[in-house]
Amino acid sequence: MADVKICGLRTADDIKAVAKAGARWAGFVFFPKSPRHLSLSEAADLRVAADEIDNPPQIVALTVDADDDELEAIIAAARPDLLQCHGEETPERISAIKTKYGLPVMKAIRVKDADTLRSAEAYDGHADWMLFDSAPLDADLPGGTGHAFDWGLMASWQGTTPWMLAGGLKAENIAAAIAISGAKAVDVSSGVETSPGNKDHAAIQRFVSEAR
Repeated sequence: MADVKICGLRTADDIKAVAKAGARWAGFVFFPKSPRHLSLSEAADLRVAADEIDNPPQIVALTVDADDDELEAIIAAARPDLLQCHGEETPERISAIKTKYGLPVMKAIRVKDADTLRSAEAYDGHADWMLFDSAPLDADLPGGTGHAFDWGLMASWQGTTPWMLAGGLKAENIAAAIAISGAKAVDVSSGVETSPGNKDHAAIQRFVSEAR
């Protein structure tokens, strides 16, 4: 059984579907190149929609190398429960963000090989969560590409920070991904979409059911 994060939500109905399915986290993307990017006003409206739901999911704000001004604007609009840093942020930057904003921070890592995982141990004591995603060479986006990596590589992870598995996950492969990687939390975006940025609510329900 794994906790689930559904990332890249864009509508109030998306939020309701995530809550109904029982996912723990709902991800808002703040990256203009992404088809799932939210403006600050859109994020504020989605946060209000989430607040109106009984037992809403925790809101995660995904950013990519955001500076302090950008983070302050995103936090004010989305009022996230968790910040996800999906760029090249250093361990020191992660600690600085935590200290400045008083929010837990998840650091995303694009996994290429076992050496990537060993390097990621530098974030122990800085990040509250790690997210291990794929690192496709042909992708312009930091995540949400639908590409998977070798889940068996997670056996190389020796860090102490709790972690989440991402990259190419869908209802059809999530049971195998959890069994092979040992993940206790998983993240999905493109695997529950009809097209980039358009969530399939029935697929969300299936994914969460299979992950559990």
